[in-house]
Amino acid sequence: MTNDIDTTRRTLLTAGAAGLAVAGMTGGAQAQTANRLLEGQTVFITGAARGIGRAIAIAMADAGADVAAYDILTDIPDFPIPMATPEDMAETQAGVEAAGVQFRSYAGDIRDLDAQQAAHADADAALGPIGIVVANAGVNLNAGFLIEKPDTWSTAWETVTDVNIKGTAATLRATVPAMTARGSGRVIIVGSTFGRQGNASNPAYIASKWATQGMMKALAIEVGKQGVTVNTVNPTAVQTGFGGPRTQEQIDGSNAWLAANYHQLDVGLLQPEDIAGSTVFLASPGAAMITGTSIDVSAGAAARYTA
Repeated sequence: MTNDIDTTRRTLLTAGAAGLAVAGMTGGAQAQTANRLLEGQTVFITGAARGIGRAIAIAMADAGADVAAYDILTDIPDFPIPMATPEDMAETQAGVEAAGVQFRSYAGDIRDLDAQQAAHADADAALGPIGIVVANAGVNLNAGFLIEKPDTWSTAWETVTDVNIKGTAATLRATVPAMTARGSGRVIIVGSTFGRQGNASNPAYIASKWATQGMMKALAIEVGKQGVTVNTVNPTAVQTGFGGPRTQEQIDGSNAWLAANYHQLDVGLLQPEDIAGSTVFLASPGAAMITGTSIDVSAGAAARYTA
């Protein structure tokens, strides 16, 4: 049953984008093309070892792209939330290779520009020119302005903003120049619905995600004439290990609150696979004229935004 569910989910992930690209084809051509929109492309994904990053890697692979996966694979000193592990990356590799594409993985901190540049150069040589970049890696730590734990406050503002802003910028710096030199490319930054509104408990994370929205806008203006599109995908709350381990009771509470108070659709926490399809679309031929904007995968939470 699990394999059947996984196969069905994979098919659905790329169906929306596929429709644009294969309209008008005969039935046989449609069947062959629908799920391989990105055949011959190479994607570089940060934070790819688990969660949303893994789901994106597998969805891109199912669409035909070879995958270069970058993740820290060790804990951040003095940061209380566990990071992805080599075992996590092995699971991503298995999922990607099941699609019949090539895979390479790299261990490194996204704040390390030299490490990202080296990984990009290796992947570019081994897999082919990288035409798609997904800047997905990030961290979160709840620490409101009135928190009574000064160490947690400092860690939130130092590490969360450093990783999410400087690290994302380093990813773009390491990968985009090669795209502009070739005259084409797709950049997708994974933001958050919290980069579109406020929330009381985690101002450092919210500030960092507002920053990546601005980063996307600035880069889209800078590189548009060189044939590179730049957009963000903003997920609502997703069930991952991103915020650290959670009990089933906590998960159930989140599901109930989200469905009743935040989402317009009758759903709670989304799954990572629910986010991945939008990134495949933005990398696909059907999104060639979309740049400088956001897709909110918010289960309707975005309906409350002013614009």
